[in-house]
Amino acid sequence: MRPFLVPPAWLLLAAMALAQDTAKHKEMLYPVVRVTVGSGGGSGTLLYSEDRGDGCQTFVLTNHHVIDGAIHVAKAWSSLLQADRKREANDLVQVEIFRYAAGSRQDMADSCRAEIVAHNKDHDLALLKLQTARTFDHVAALLPDDAAVEVFDPCWAVGCSLLHPPISTSGHISYLDDVIDRKKYWMSDAQIIFGNSGGAMFVQHDKHYVFVGVPSRVAGTWGQVIPHMGWFVPVTRIREWLAEEQLMFLLDDKSTPAECFAKRGEMQKRAEMQLKAGHEGTN
Repeated sequence: MRPFLVPPAWLLLAAMALAQDTAKHKEMLYPVVRVTVGSGGGSGTLLYSEDRGDGCQTFVLTNHHVIDGAIHVAKAWSSLLQADRKREANDLVQVEIFRYAAGSRQDMADSCRAEIVAHNKDHDLALLKLQTARTFDHVAALLPDDAAVEVFDPCWAVGCSLLHPPISTSGHISYLDDVIDRKKYWMSDAQIIFGNSGGAMFVQHDKHYVFVGVPSRVAGTWGQVIPHMGWFVPVTRIREWLAEEQLMFLLDDKSTPAECFAKRGEMQKRAEMQLKAGHEGTN
């Protein structure tokens, strides 16, 4: 009978480190994309790319201020209401999804046009839908609803700093209770700079790297940026906004984009009917 050989401890540690590095690449680096509007832009994060029976669809979360140059609300005359109506007519934005070869060396980028399907300036969040039937292998996973984040937790910021292809910086959670423009933000010292906006903040949870927010603001004074004081929209507020916008397919595996957008369409029709009824009541 051959003896059972136990691998040396250093070999086990090396294998564990390699698996952890691979997880970092797949769970943090690969889901982050570059978003451009004209000559400006920032970052975004793939949150969904699959087919739940309503065709393959891919969605990217970003900041409102990254894509606000593509949002246009025009006033137009409605012969039905005999009044001016505001209607949204947005430009398409460009999204680049990067491919990587062995060792996470950047190989190439897939460029897709995307439509803005939901946005909110107060939350500084927007959701993009890519105009492609392809599926992408790597999407970020949201921190579970029952998981906690605490000050001093290690974290990573991933984004397209100065519109460079995605890069990562590491640090820790610095603060959890800042309120800016009446909205809660969390802070980390993982260095960010212009272009990181719309990207991703990650922490480790249950041996995986999970999405906990969208880098959105950086501290500074006149002519000086303080990159280690970065605020991000926390996952708690992201969940709140997605629920408000009836985008439950990003929070619930049993929900589908088709169901959610049908519900959004019904809500928009009801709002139109209420507006019409209110206008007729004033005549």
